[in-house]
Amino acid sequence: MVRSMYAAVAGLKTHQSKMDVIGNNISNCNTYGYKSSRATFQEAMYTTTSHAAGGSDSFGGTNAAQVGYGCSLSTIDKLFETSTPAATGKASDCMIIGDGFFLVGNKLGEDIEGVNPKQGAAEDGEQLDISSLKLTRVGAFDKDEDGYIVDRSGYVVYGFSYPEGTTFPLPDGAAIDKTNLVPLKVPEVKSDTQGDGGLNGEEGEVPKVSISIDKSGVVTAKMPSGETFALGIIAVANVPNPGALEADVNSYYNIGNNTGVVEAFQPGEGNTGRLQTACLEMANVDIANEFAEMITTQRGFQANTRIITVTDQMLEELVNMKR
Repeated sequence: MVRSMYAAVAGLKTHQSKMDVIGNNISNCNTYGYKSSRATFQEAMYTTTSHAAGGSDSFGGTNAAQVGYGCSLSTIDKLFETSTPAATGKASDCMIIGDGFFLVGNKLGEDIEGVNPKQGAAEDGEQLDISSLKLTRVGAFDKDEDGYIVDRSGYVVYGFSYPEGTTFPLPDGAAIDKTNLVPLKVPEVKSDTQGDGGLNGEEGEVPKVSISIDKSGVVTAKMPSGETFALGIIAVANVPNPGALEADVNSYYNIGNNTGVVEAFQPGEGNTGRLQTACLEMANVDIANEFAEMITTQRGFQANTRIITVTDQMLEELVNMKR
């Protein structure tokens, strides 16, 4: 009788955990880039009162007899299906149509050349491993006062750079360095002479430019003179097992164990998606499904409370047998 009480308590805890997941999904239904989660249950431990036995010449076989102790939480899975775009009209906003993640992080140290695009491939101290960066699906980018392309939290955006002074549309032979990820940045003015490719102004100054991103991930900066320069291409990381990523605050993910070898590519390469510009990705929360799950979870929780109530009544009758 008391085992039913423990089984019901286990059911209450498990259903409460599922309700927590549902509540978080609904709470983030309007959060850009949010990926919904689902909770799954599994059977808890069993007490075996008798084991299965084989038959003999005289008797038939018997099956095992087991009493369960309720359920427990099995997994909380992130669902990484691409959601629909929300138009923002801002030229520096973008979303990934398909698989992949943007790469953001802190600025590089003085002795660091960049980040190796392939996890575990950095062989010396001049390059960092890609696991030192954060992943995100939110492409809300802008330019800071130092000319860096940054996200809404101030992390710099990493990508493959063009040689400084590369104009846009891209000239023949313009190539990026695919062996090194660097923060994308508007170059500083190197001289105050006119006719320096649009980078006129005081030396060391970051020119006032407008940033835009095209579907190929090319980041361009339009100078006050009217000329446009290509800064680089935003990198998109391919994660073989995105379910193993650990979610962090502000819609970031950390690379950990069981993700597979994470590698950065140009958008559209290496099983990554292309970019959709001037929009952000909406949350992939299905409100109708969440409310249906909420109802079934509530009823499951309610049924477990009834087991506790009935078990308590049975224990009361047992105590009152001798009056």
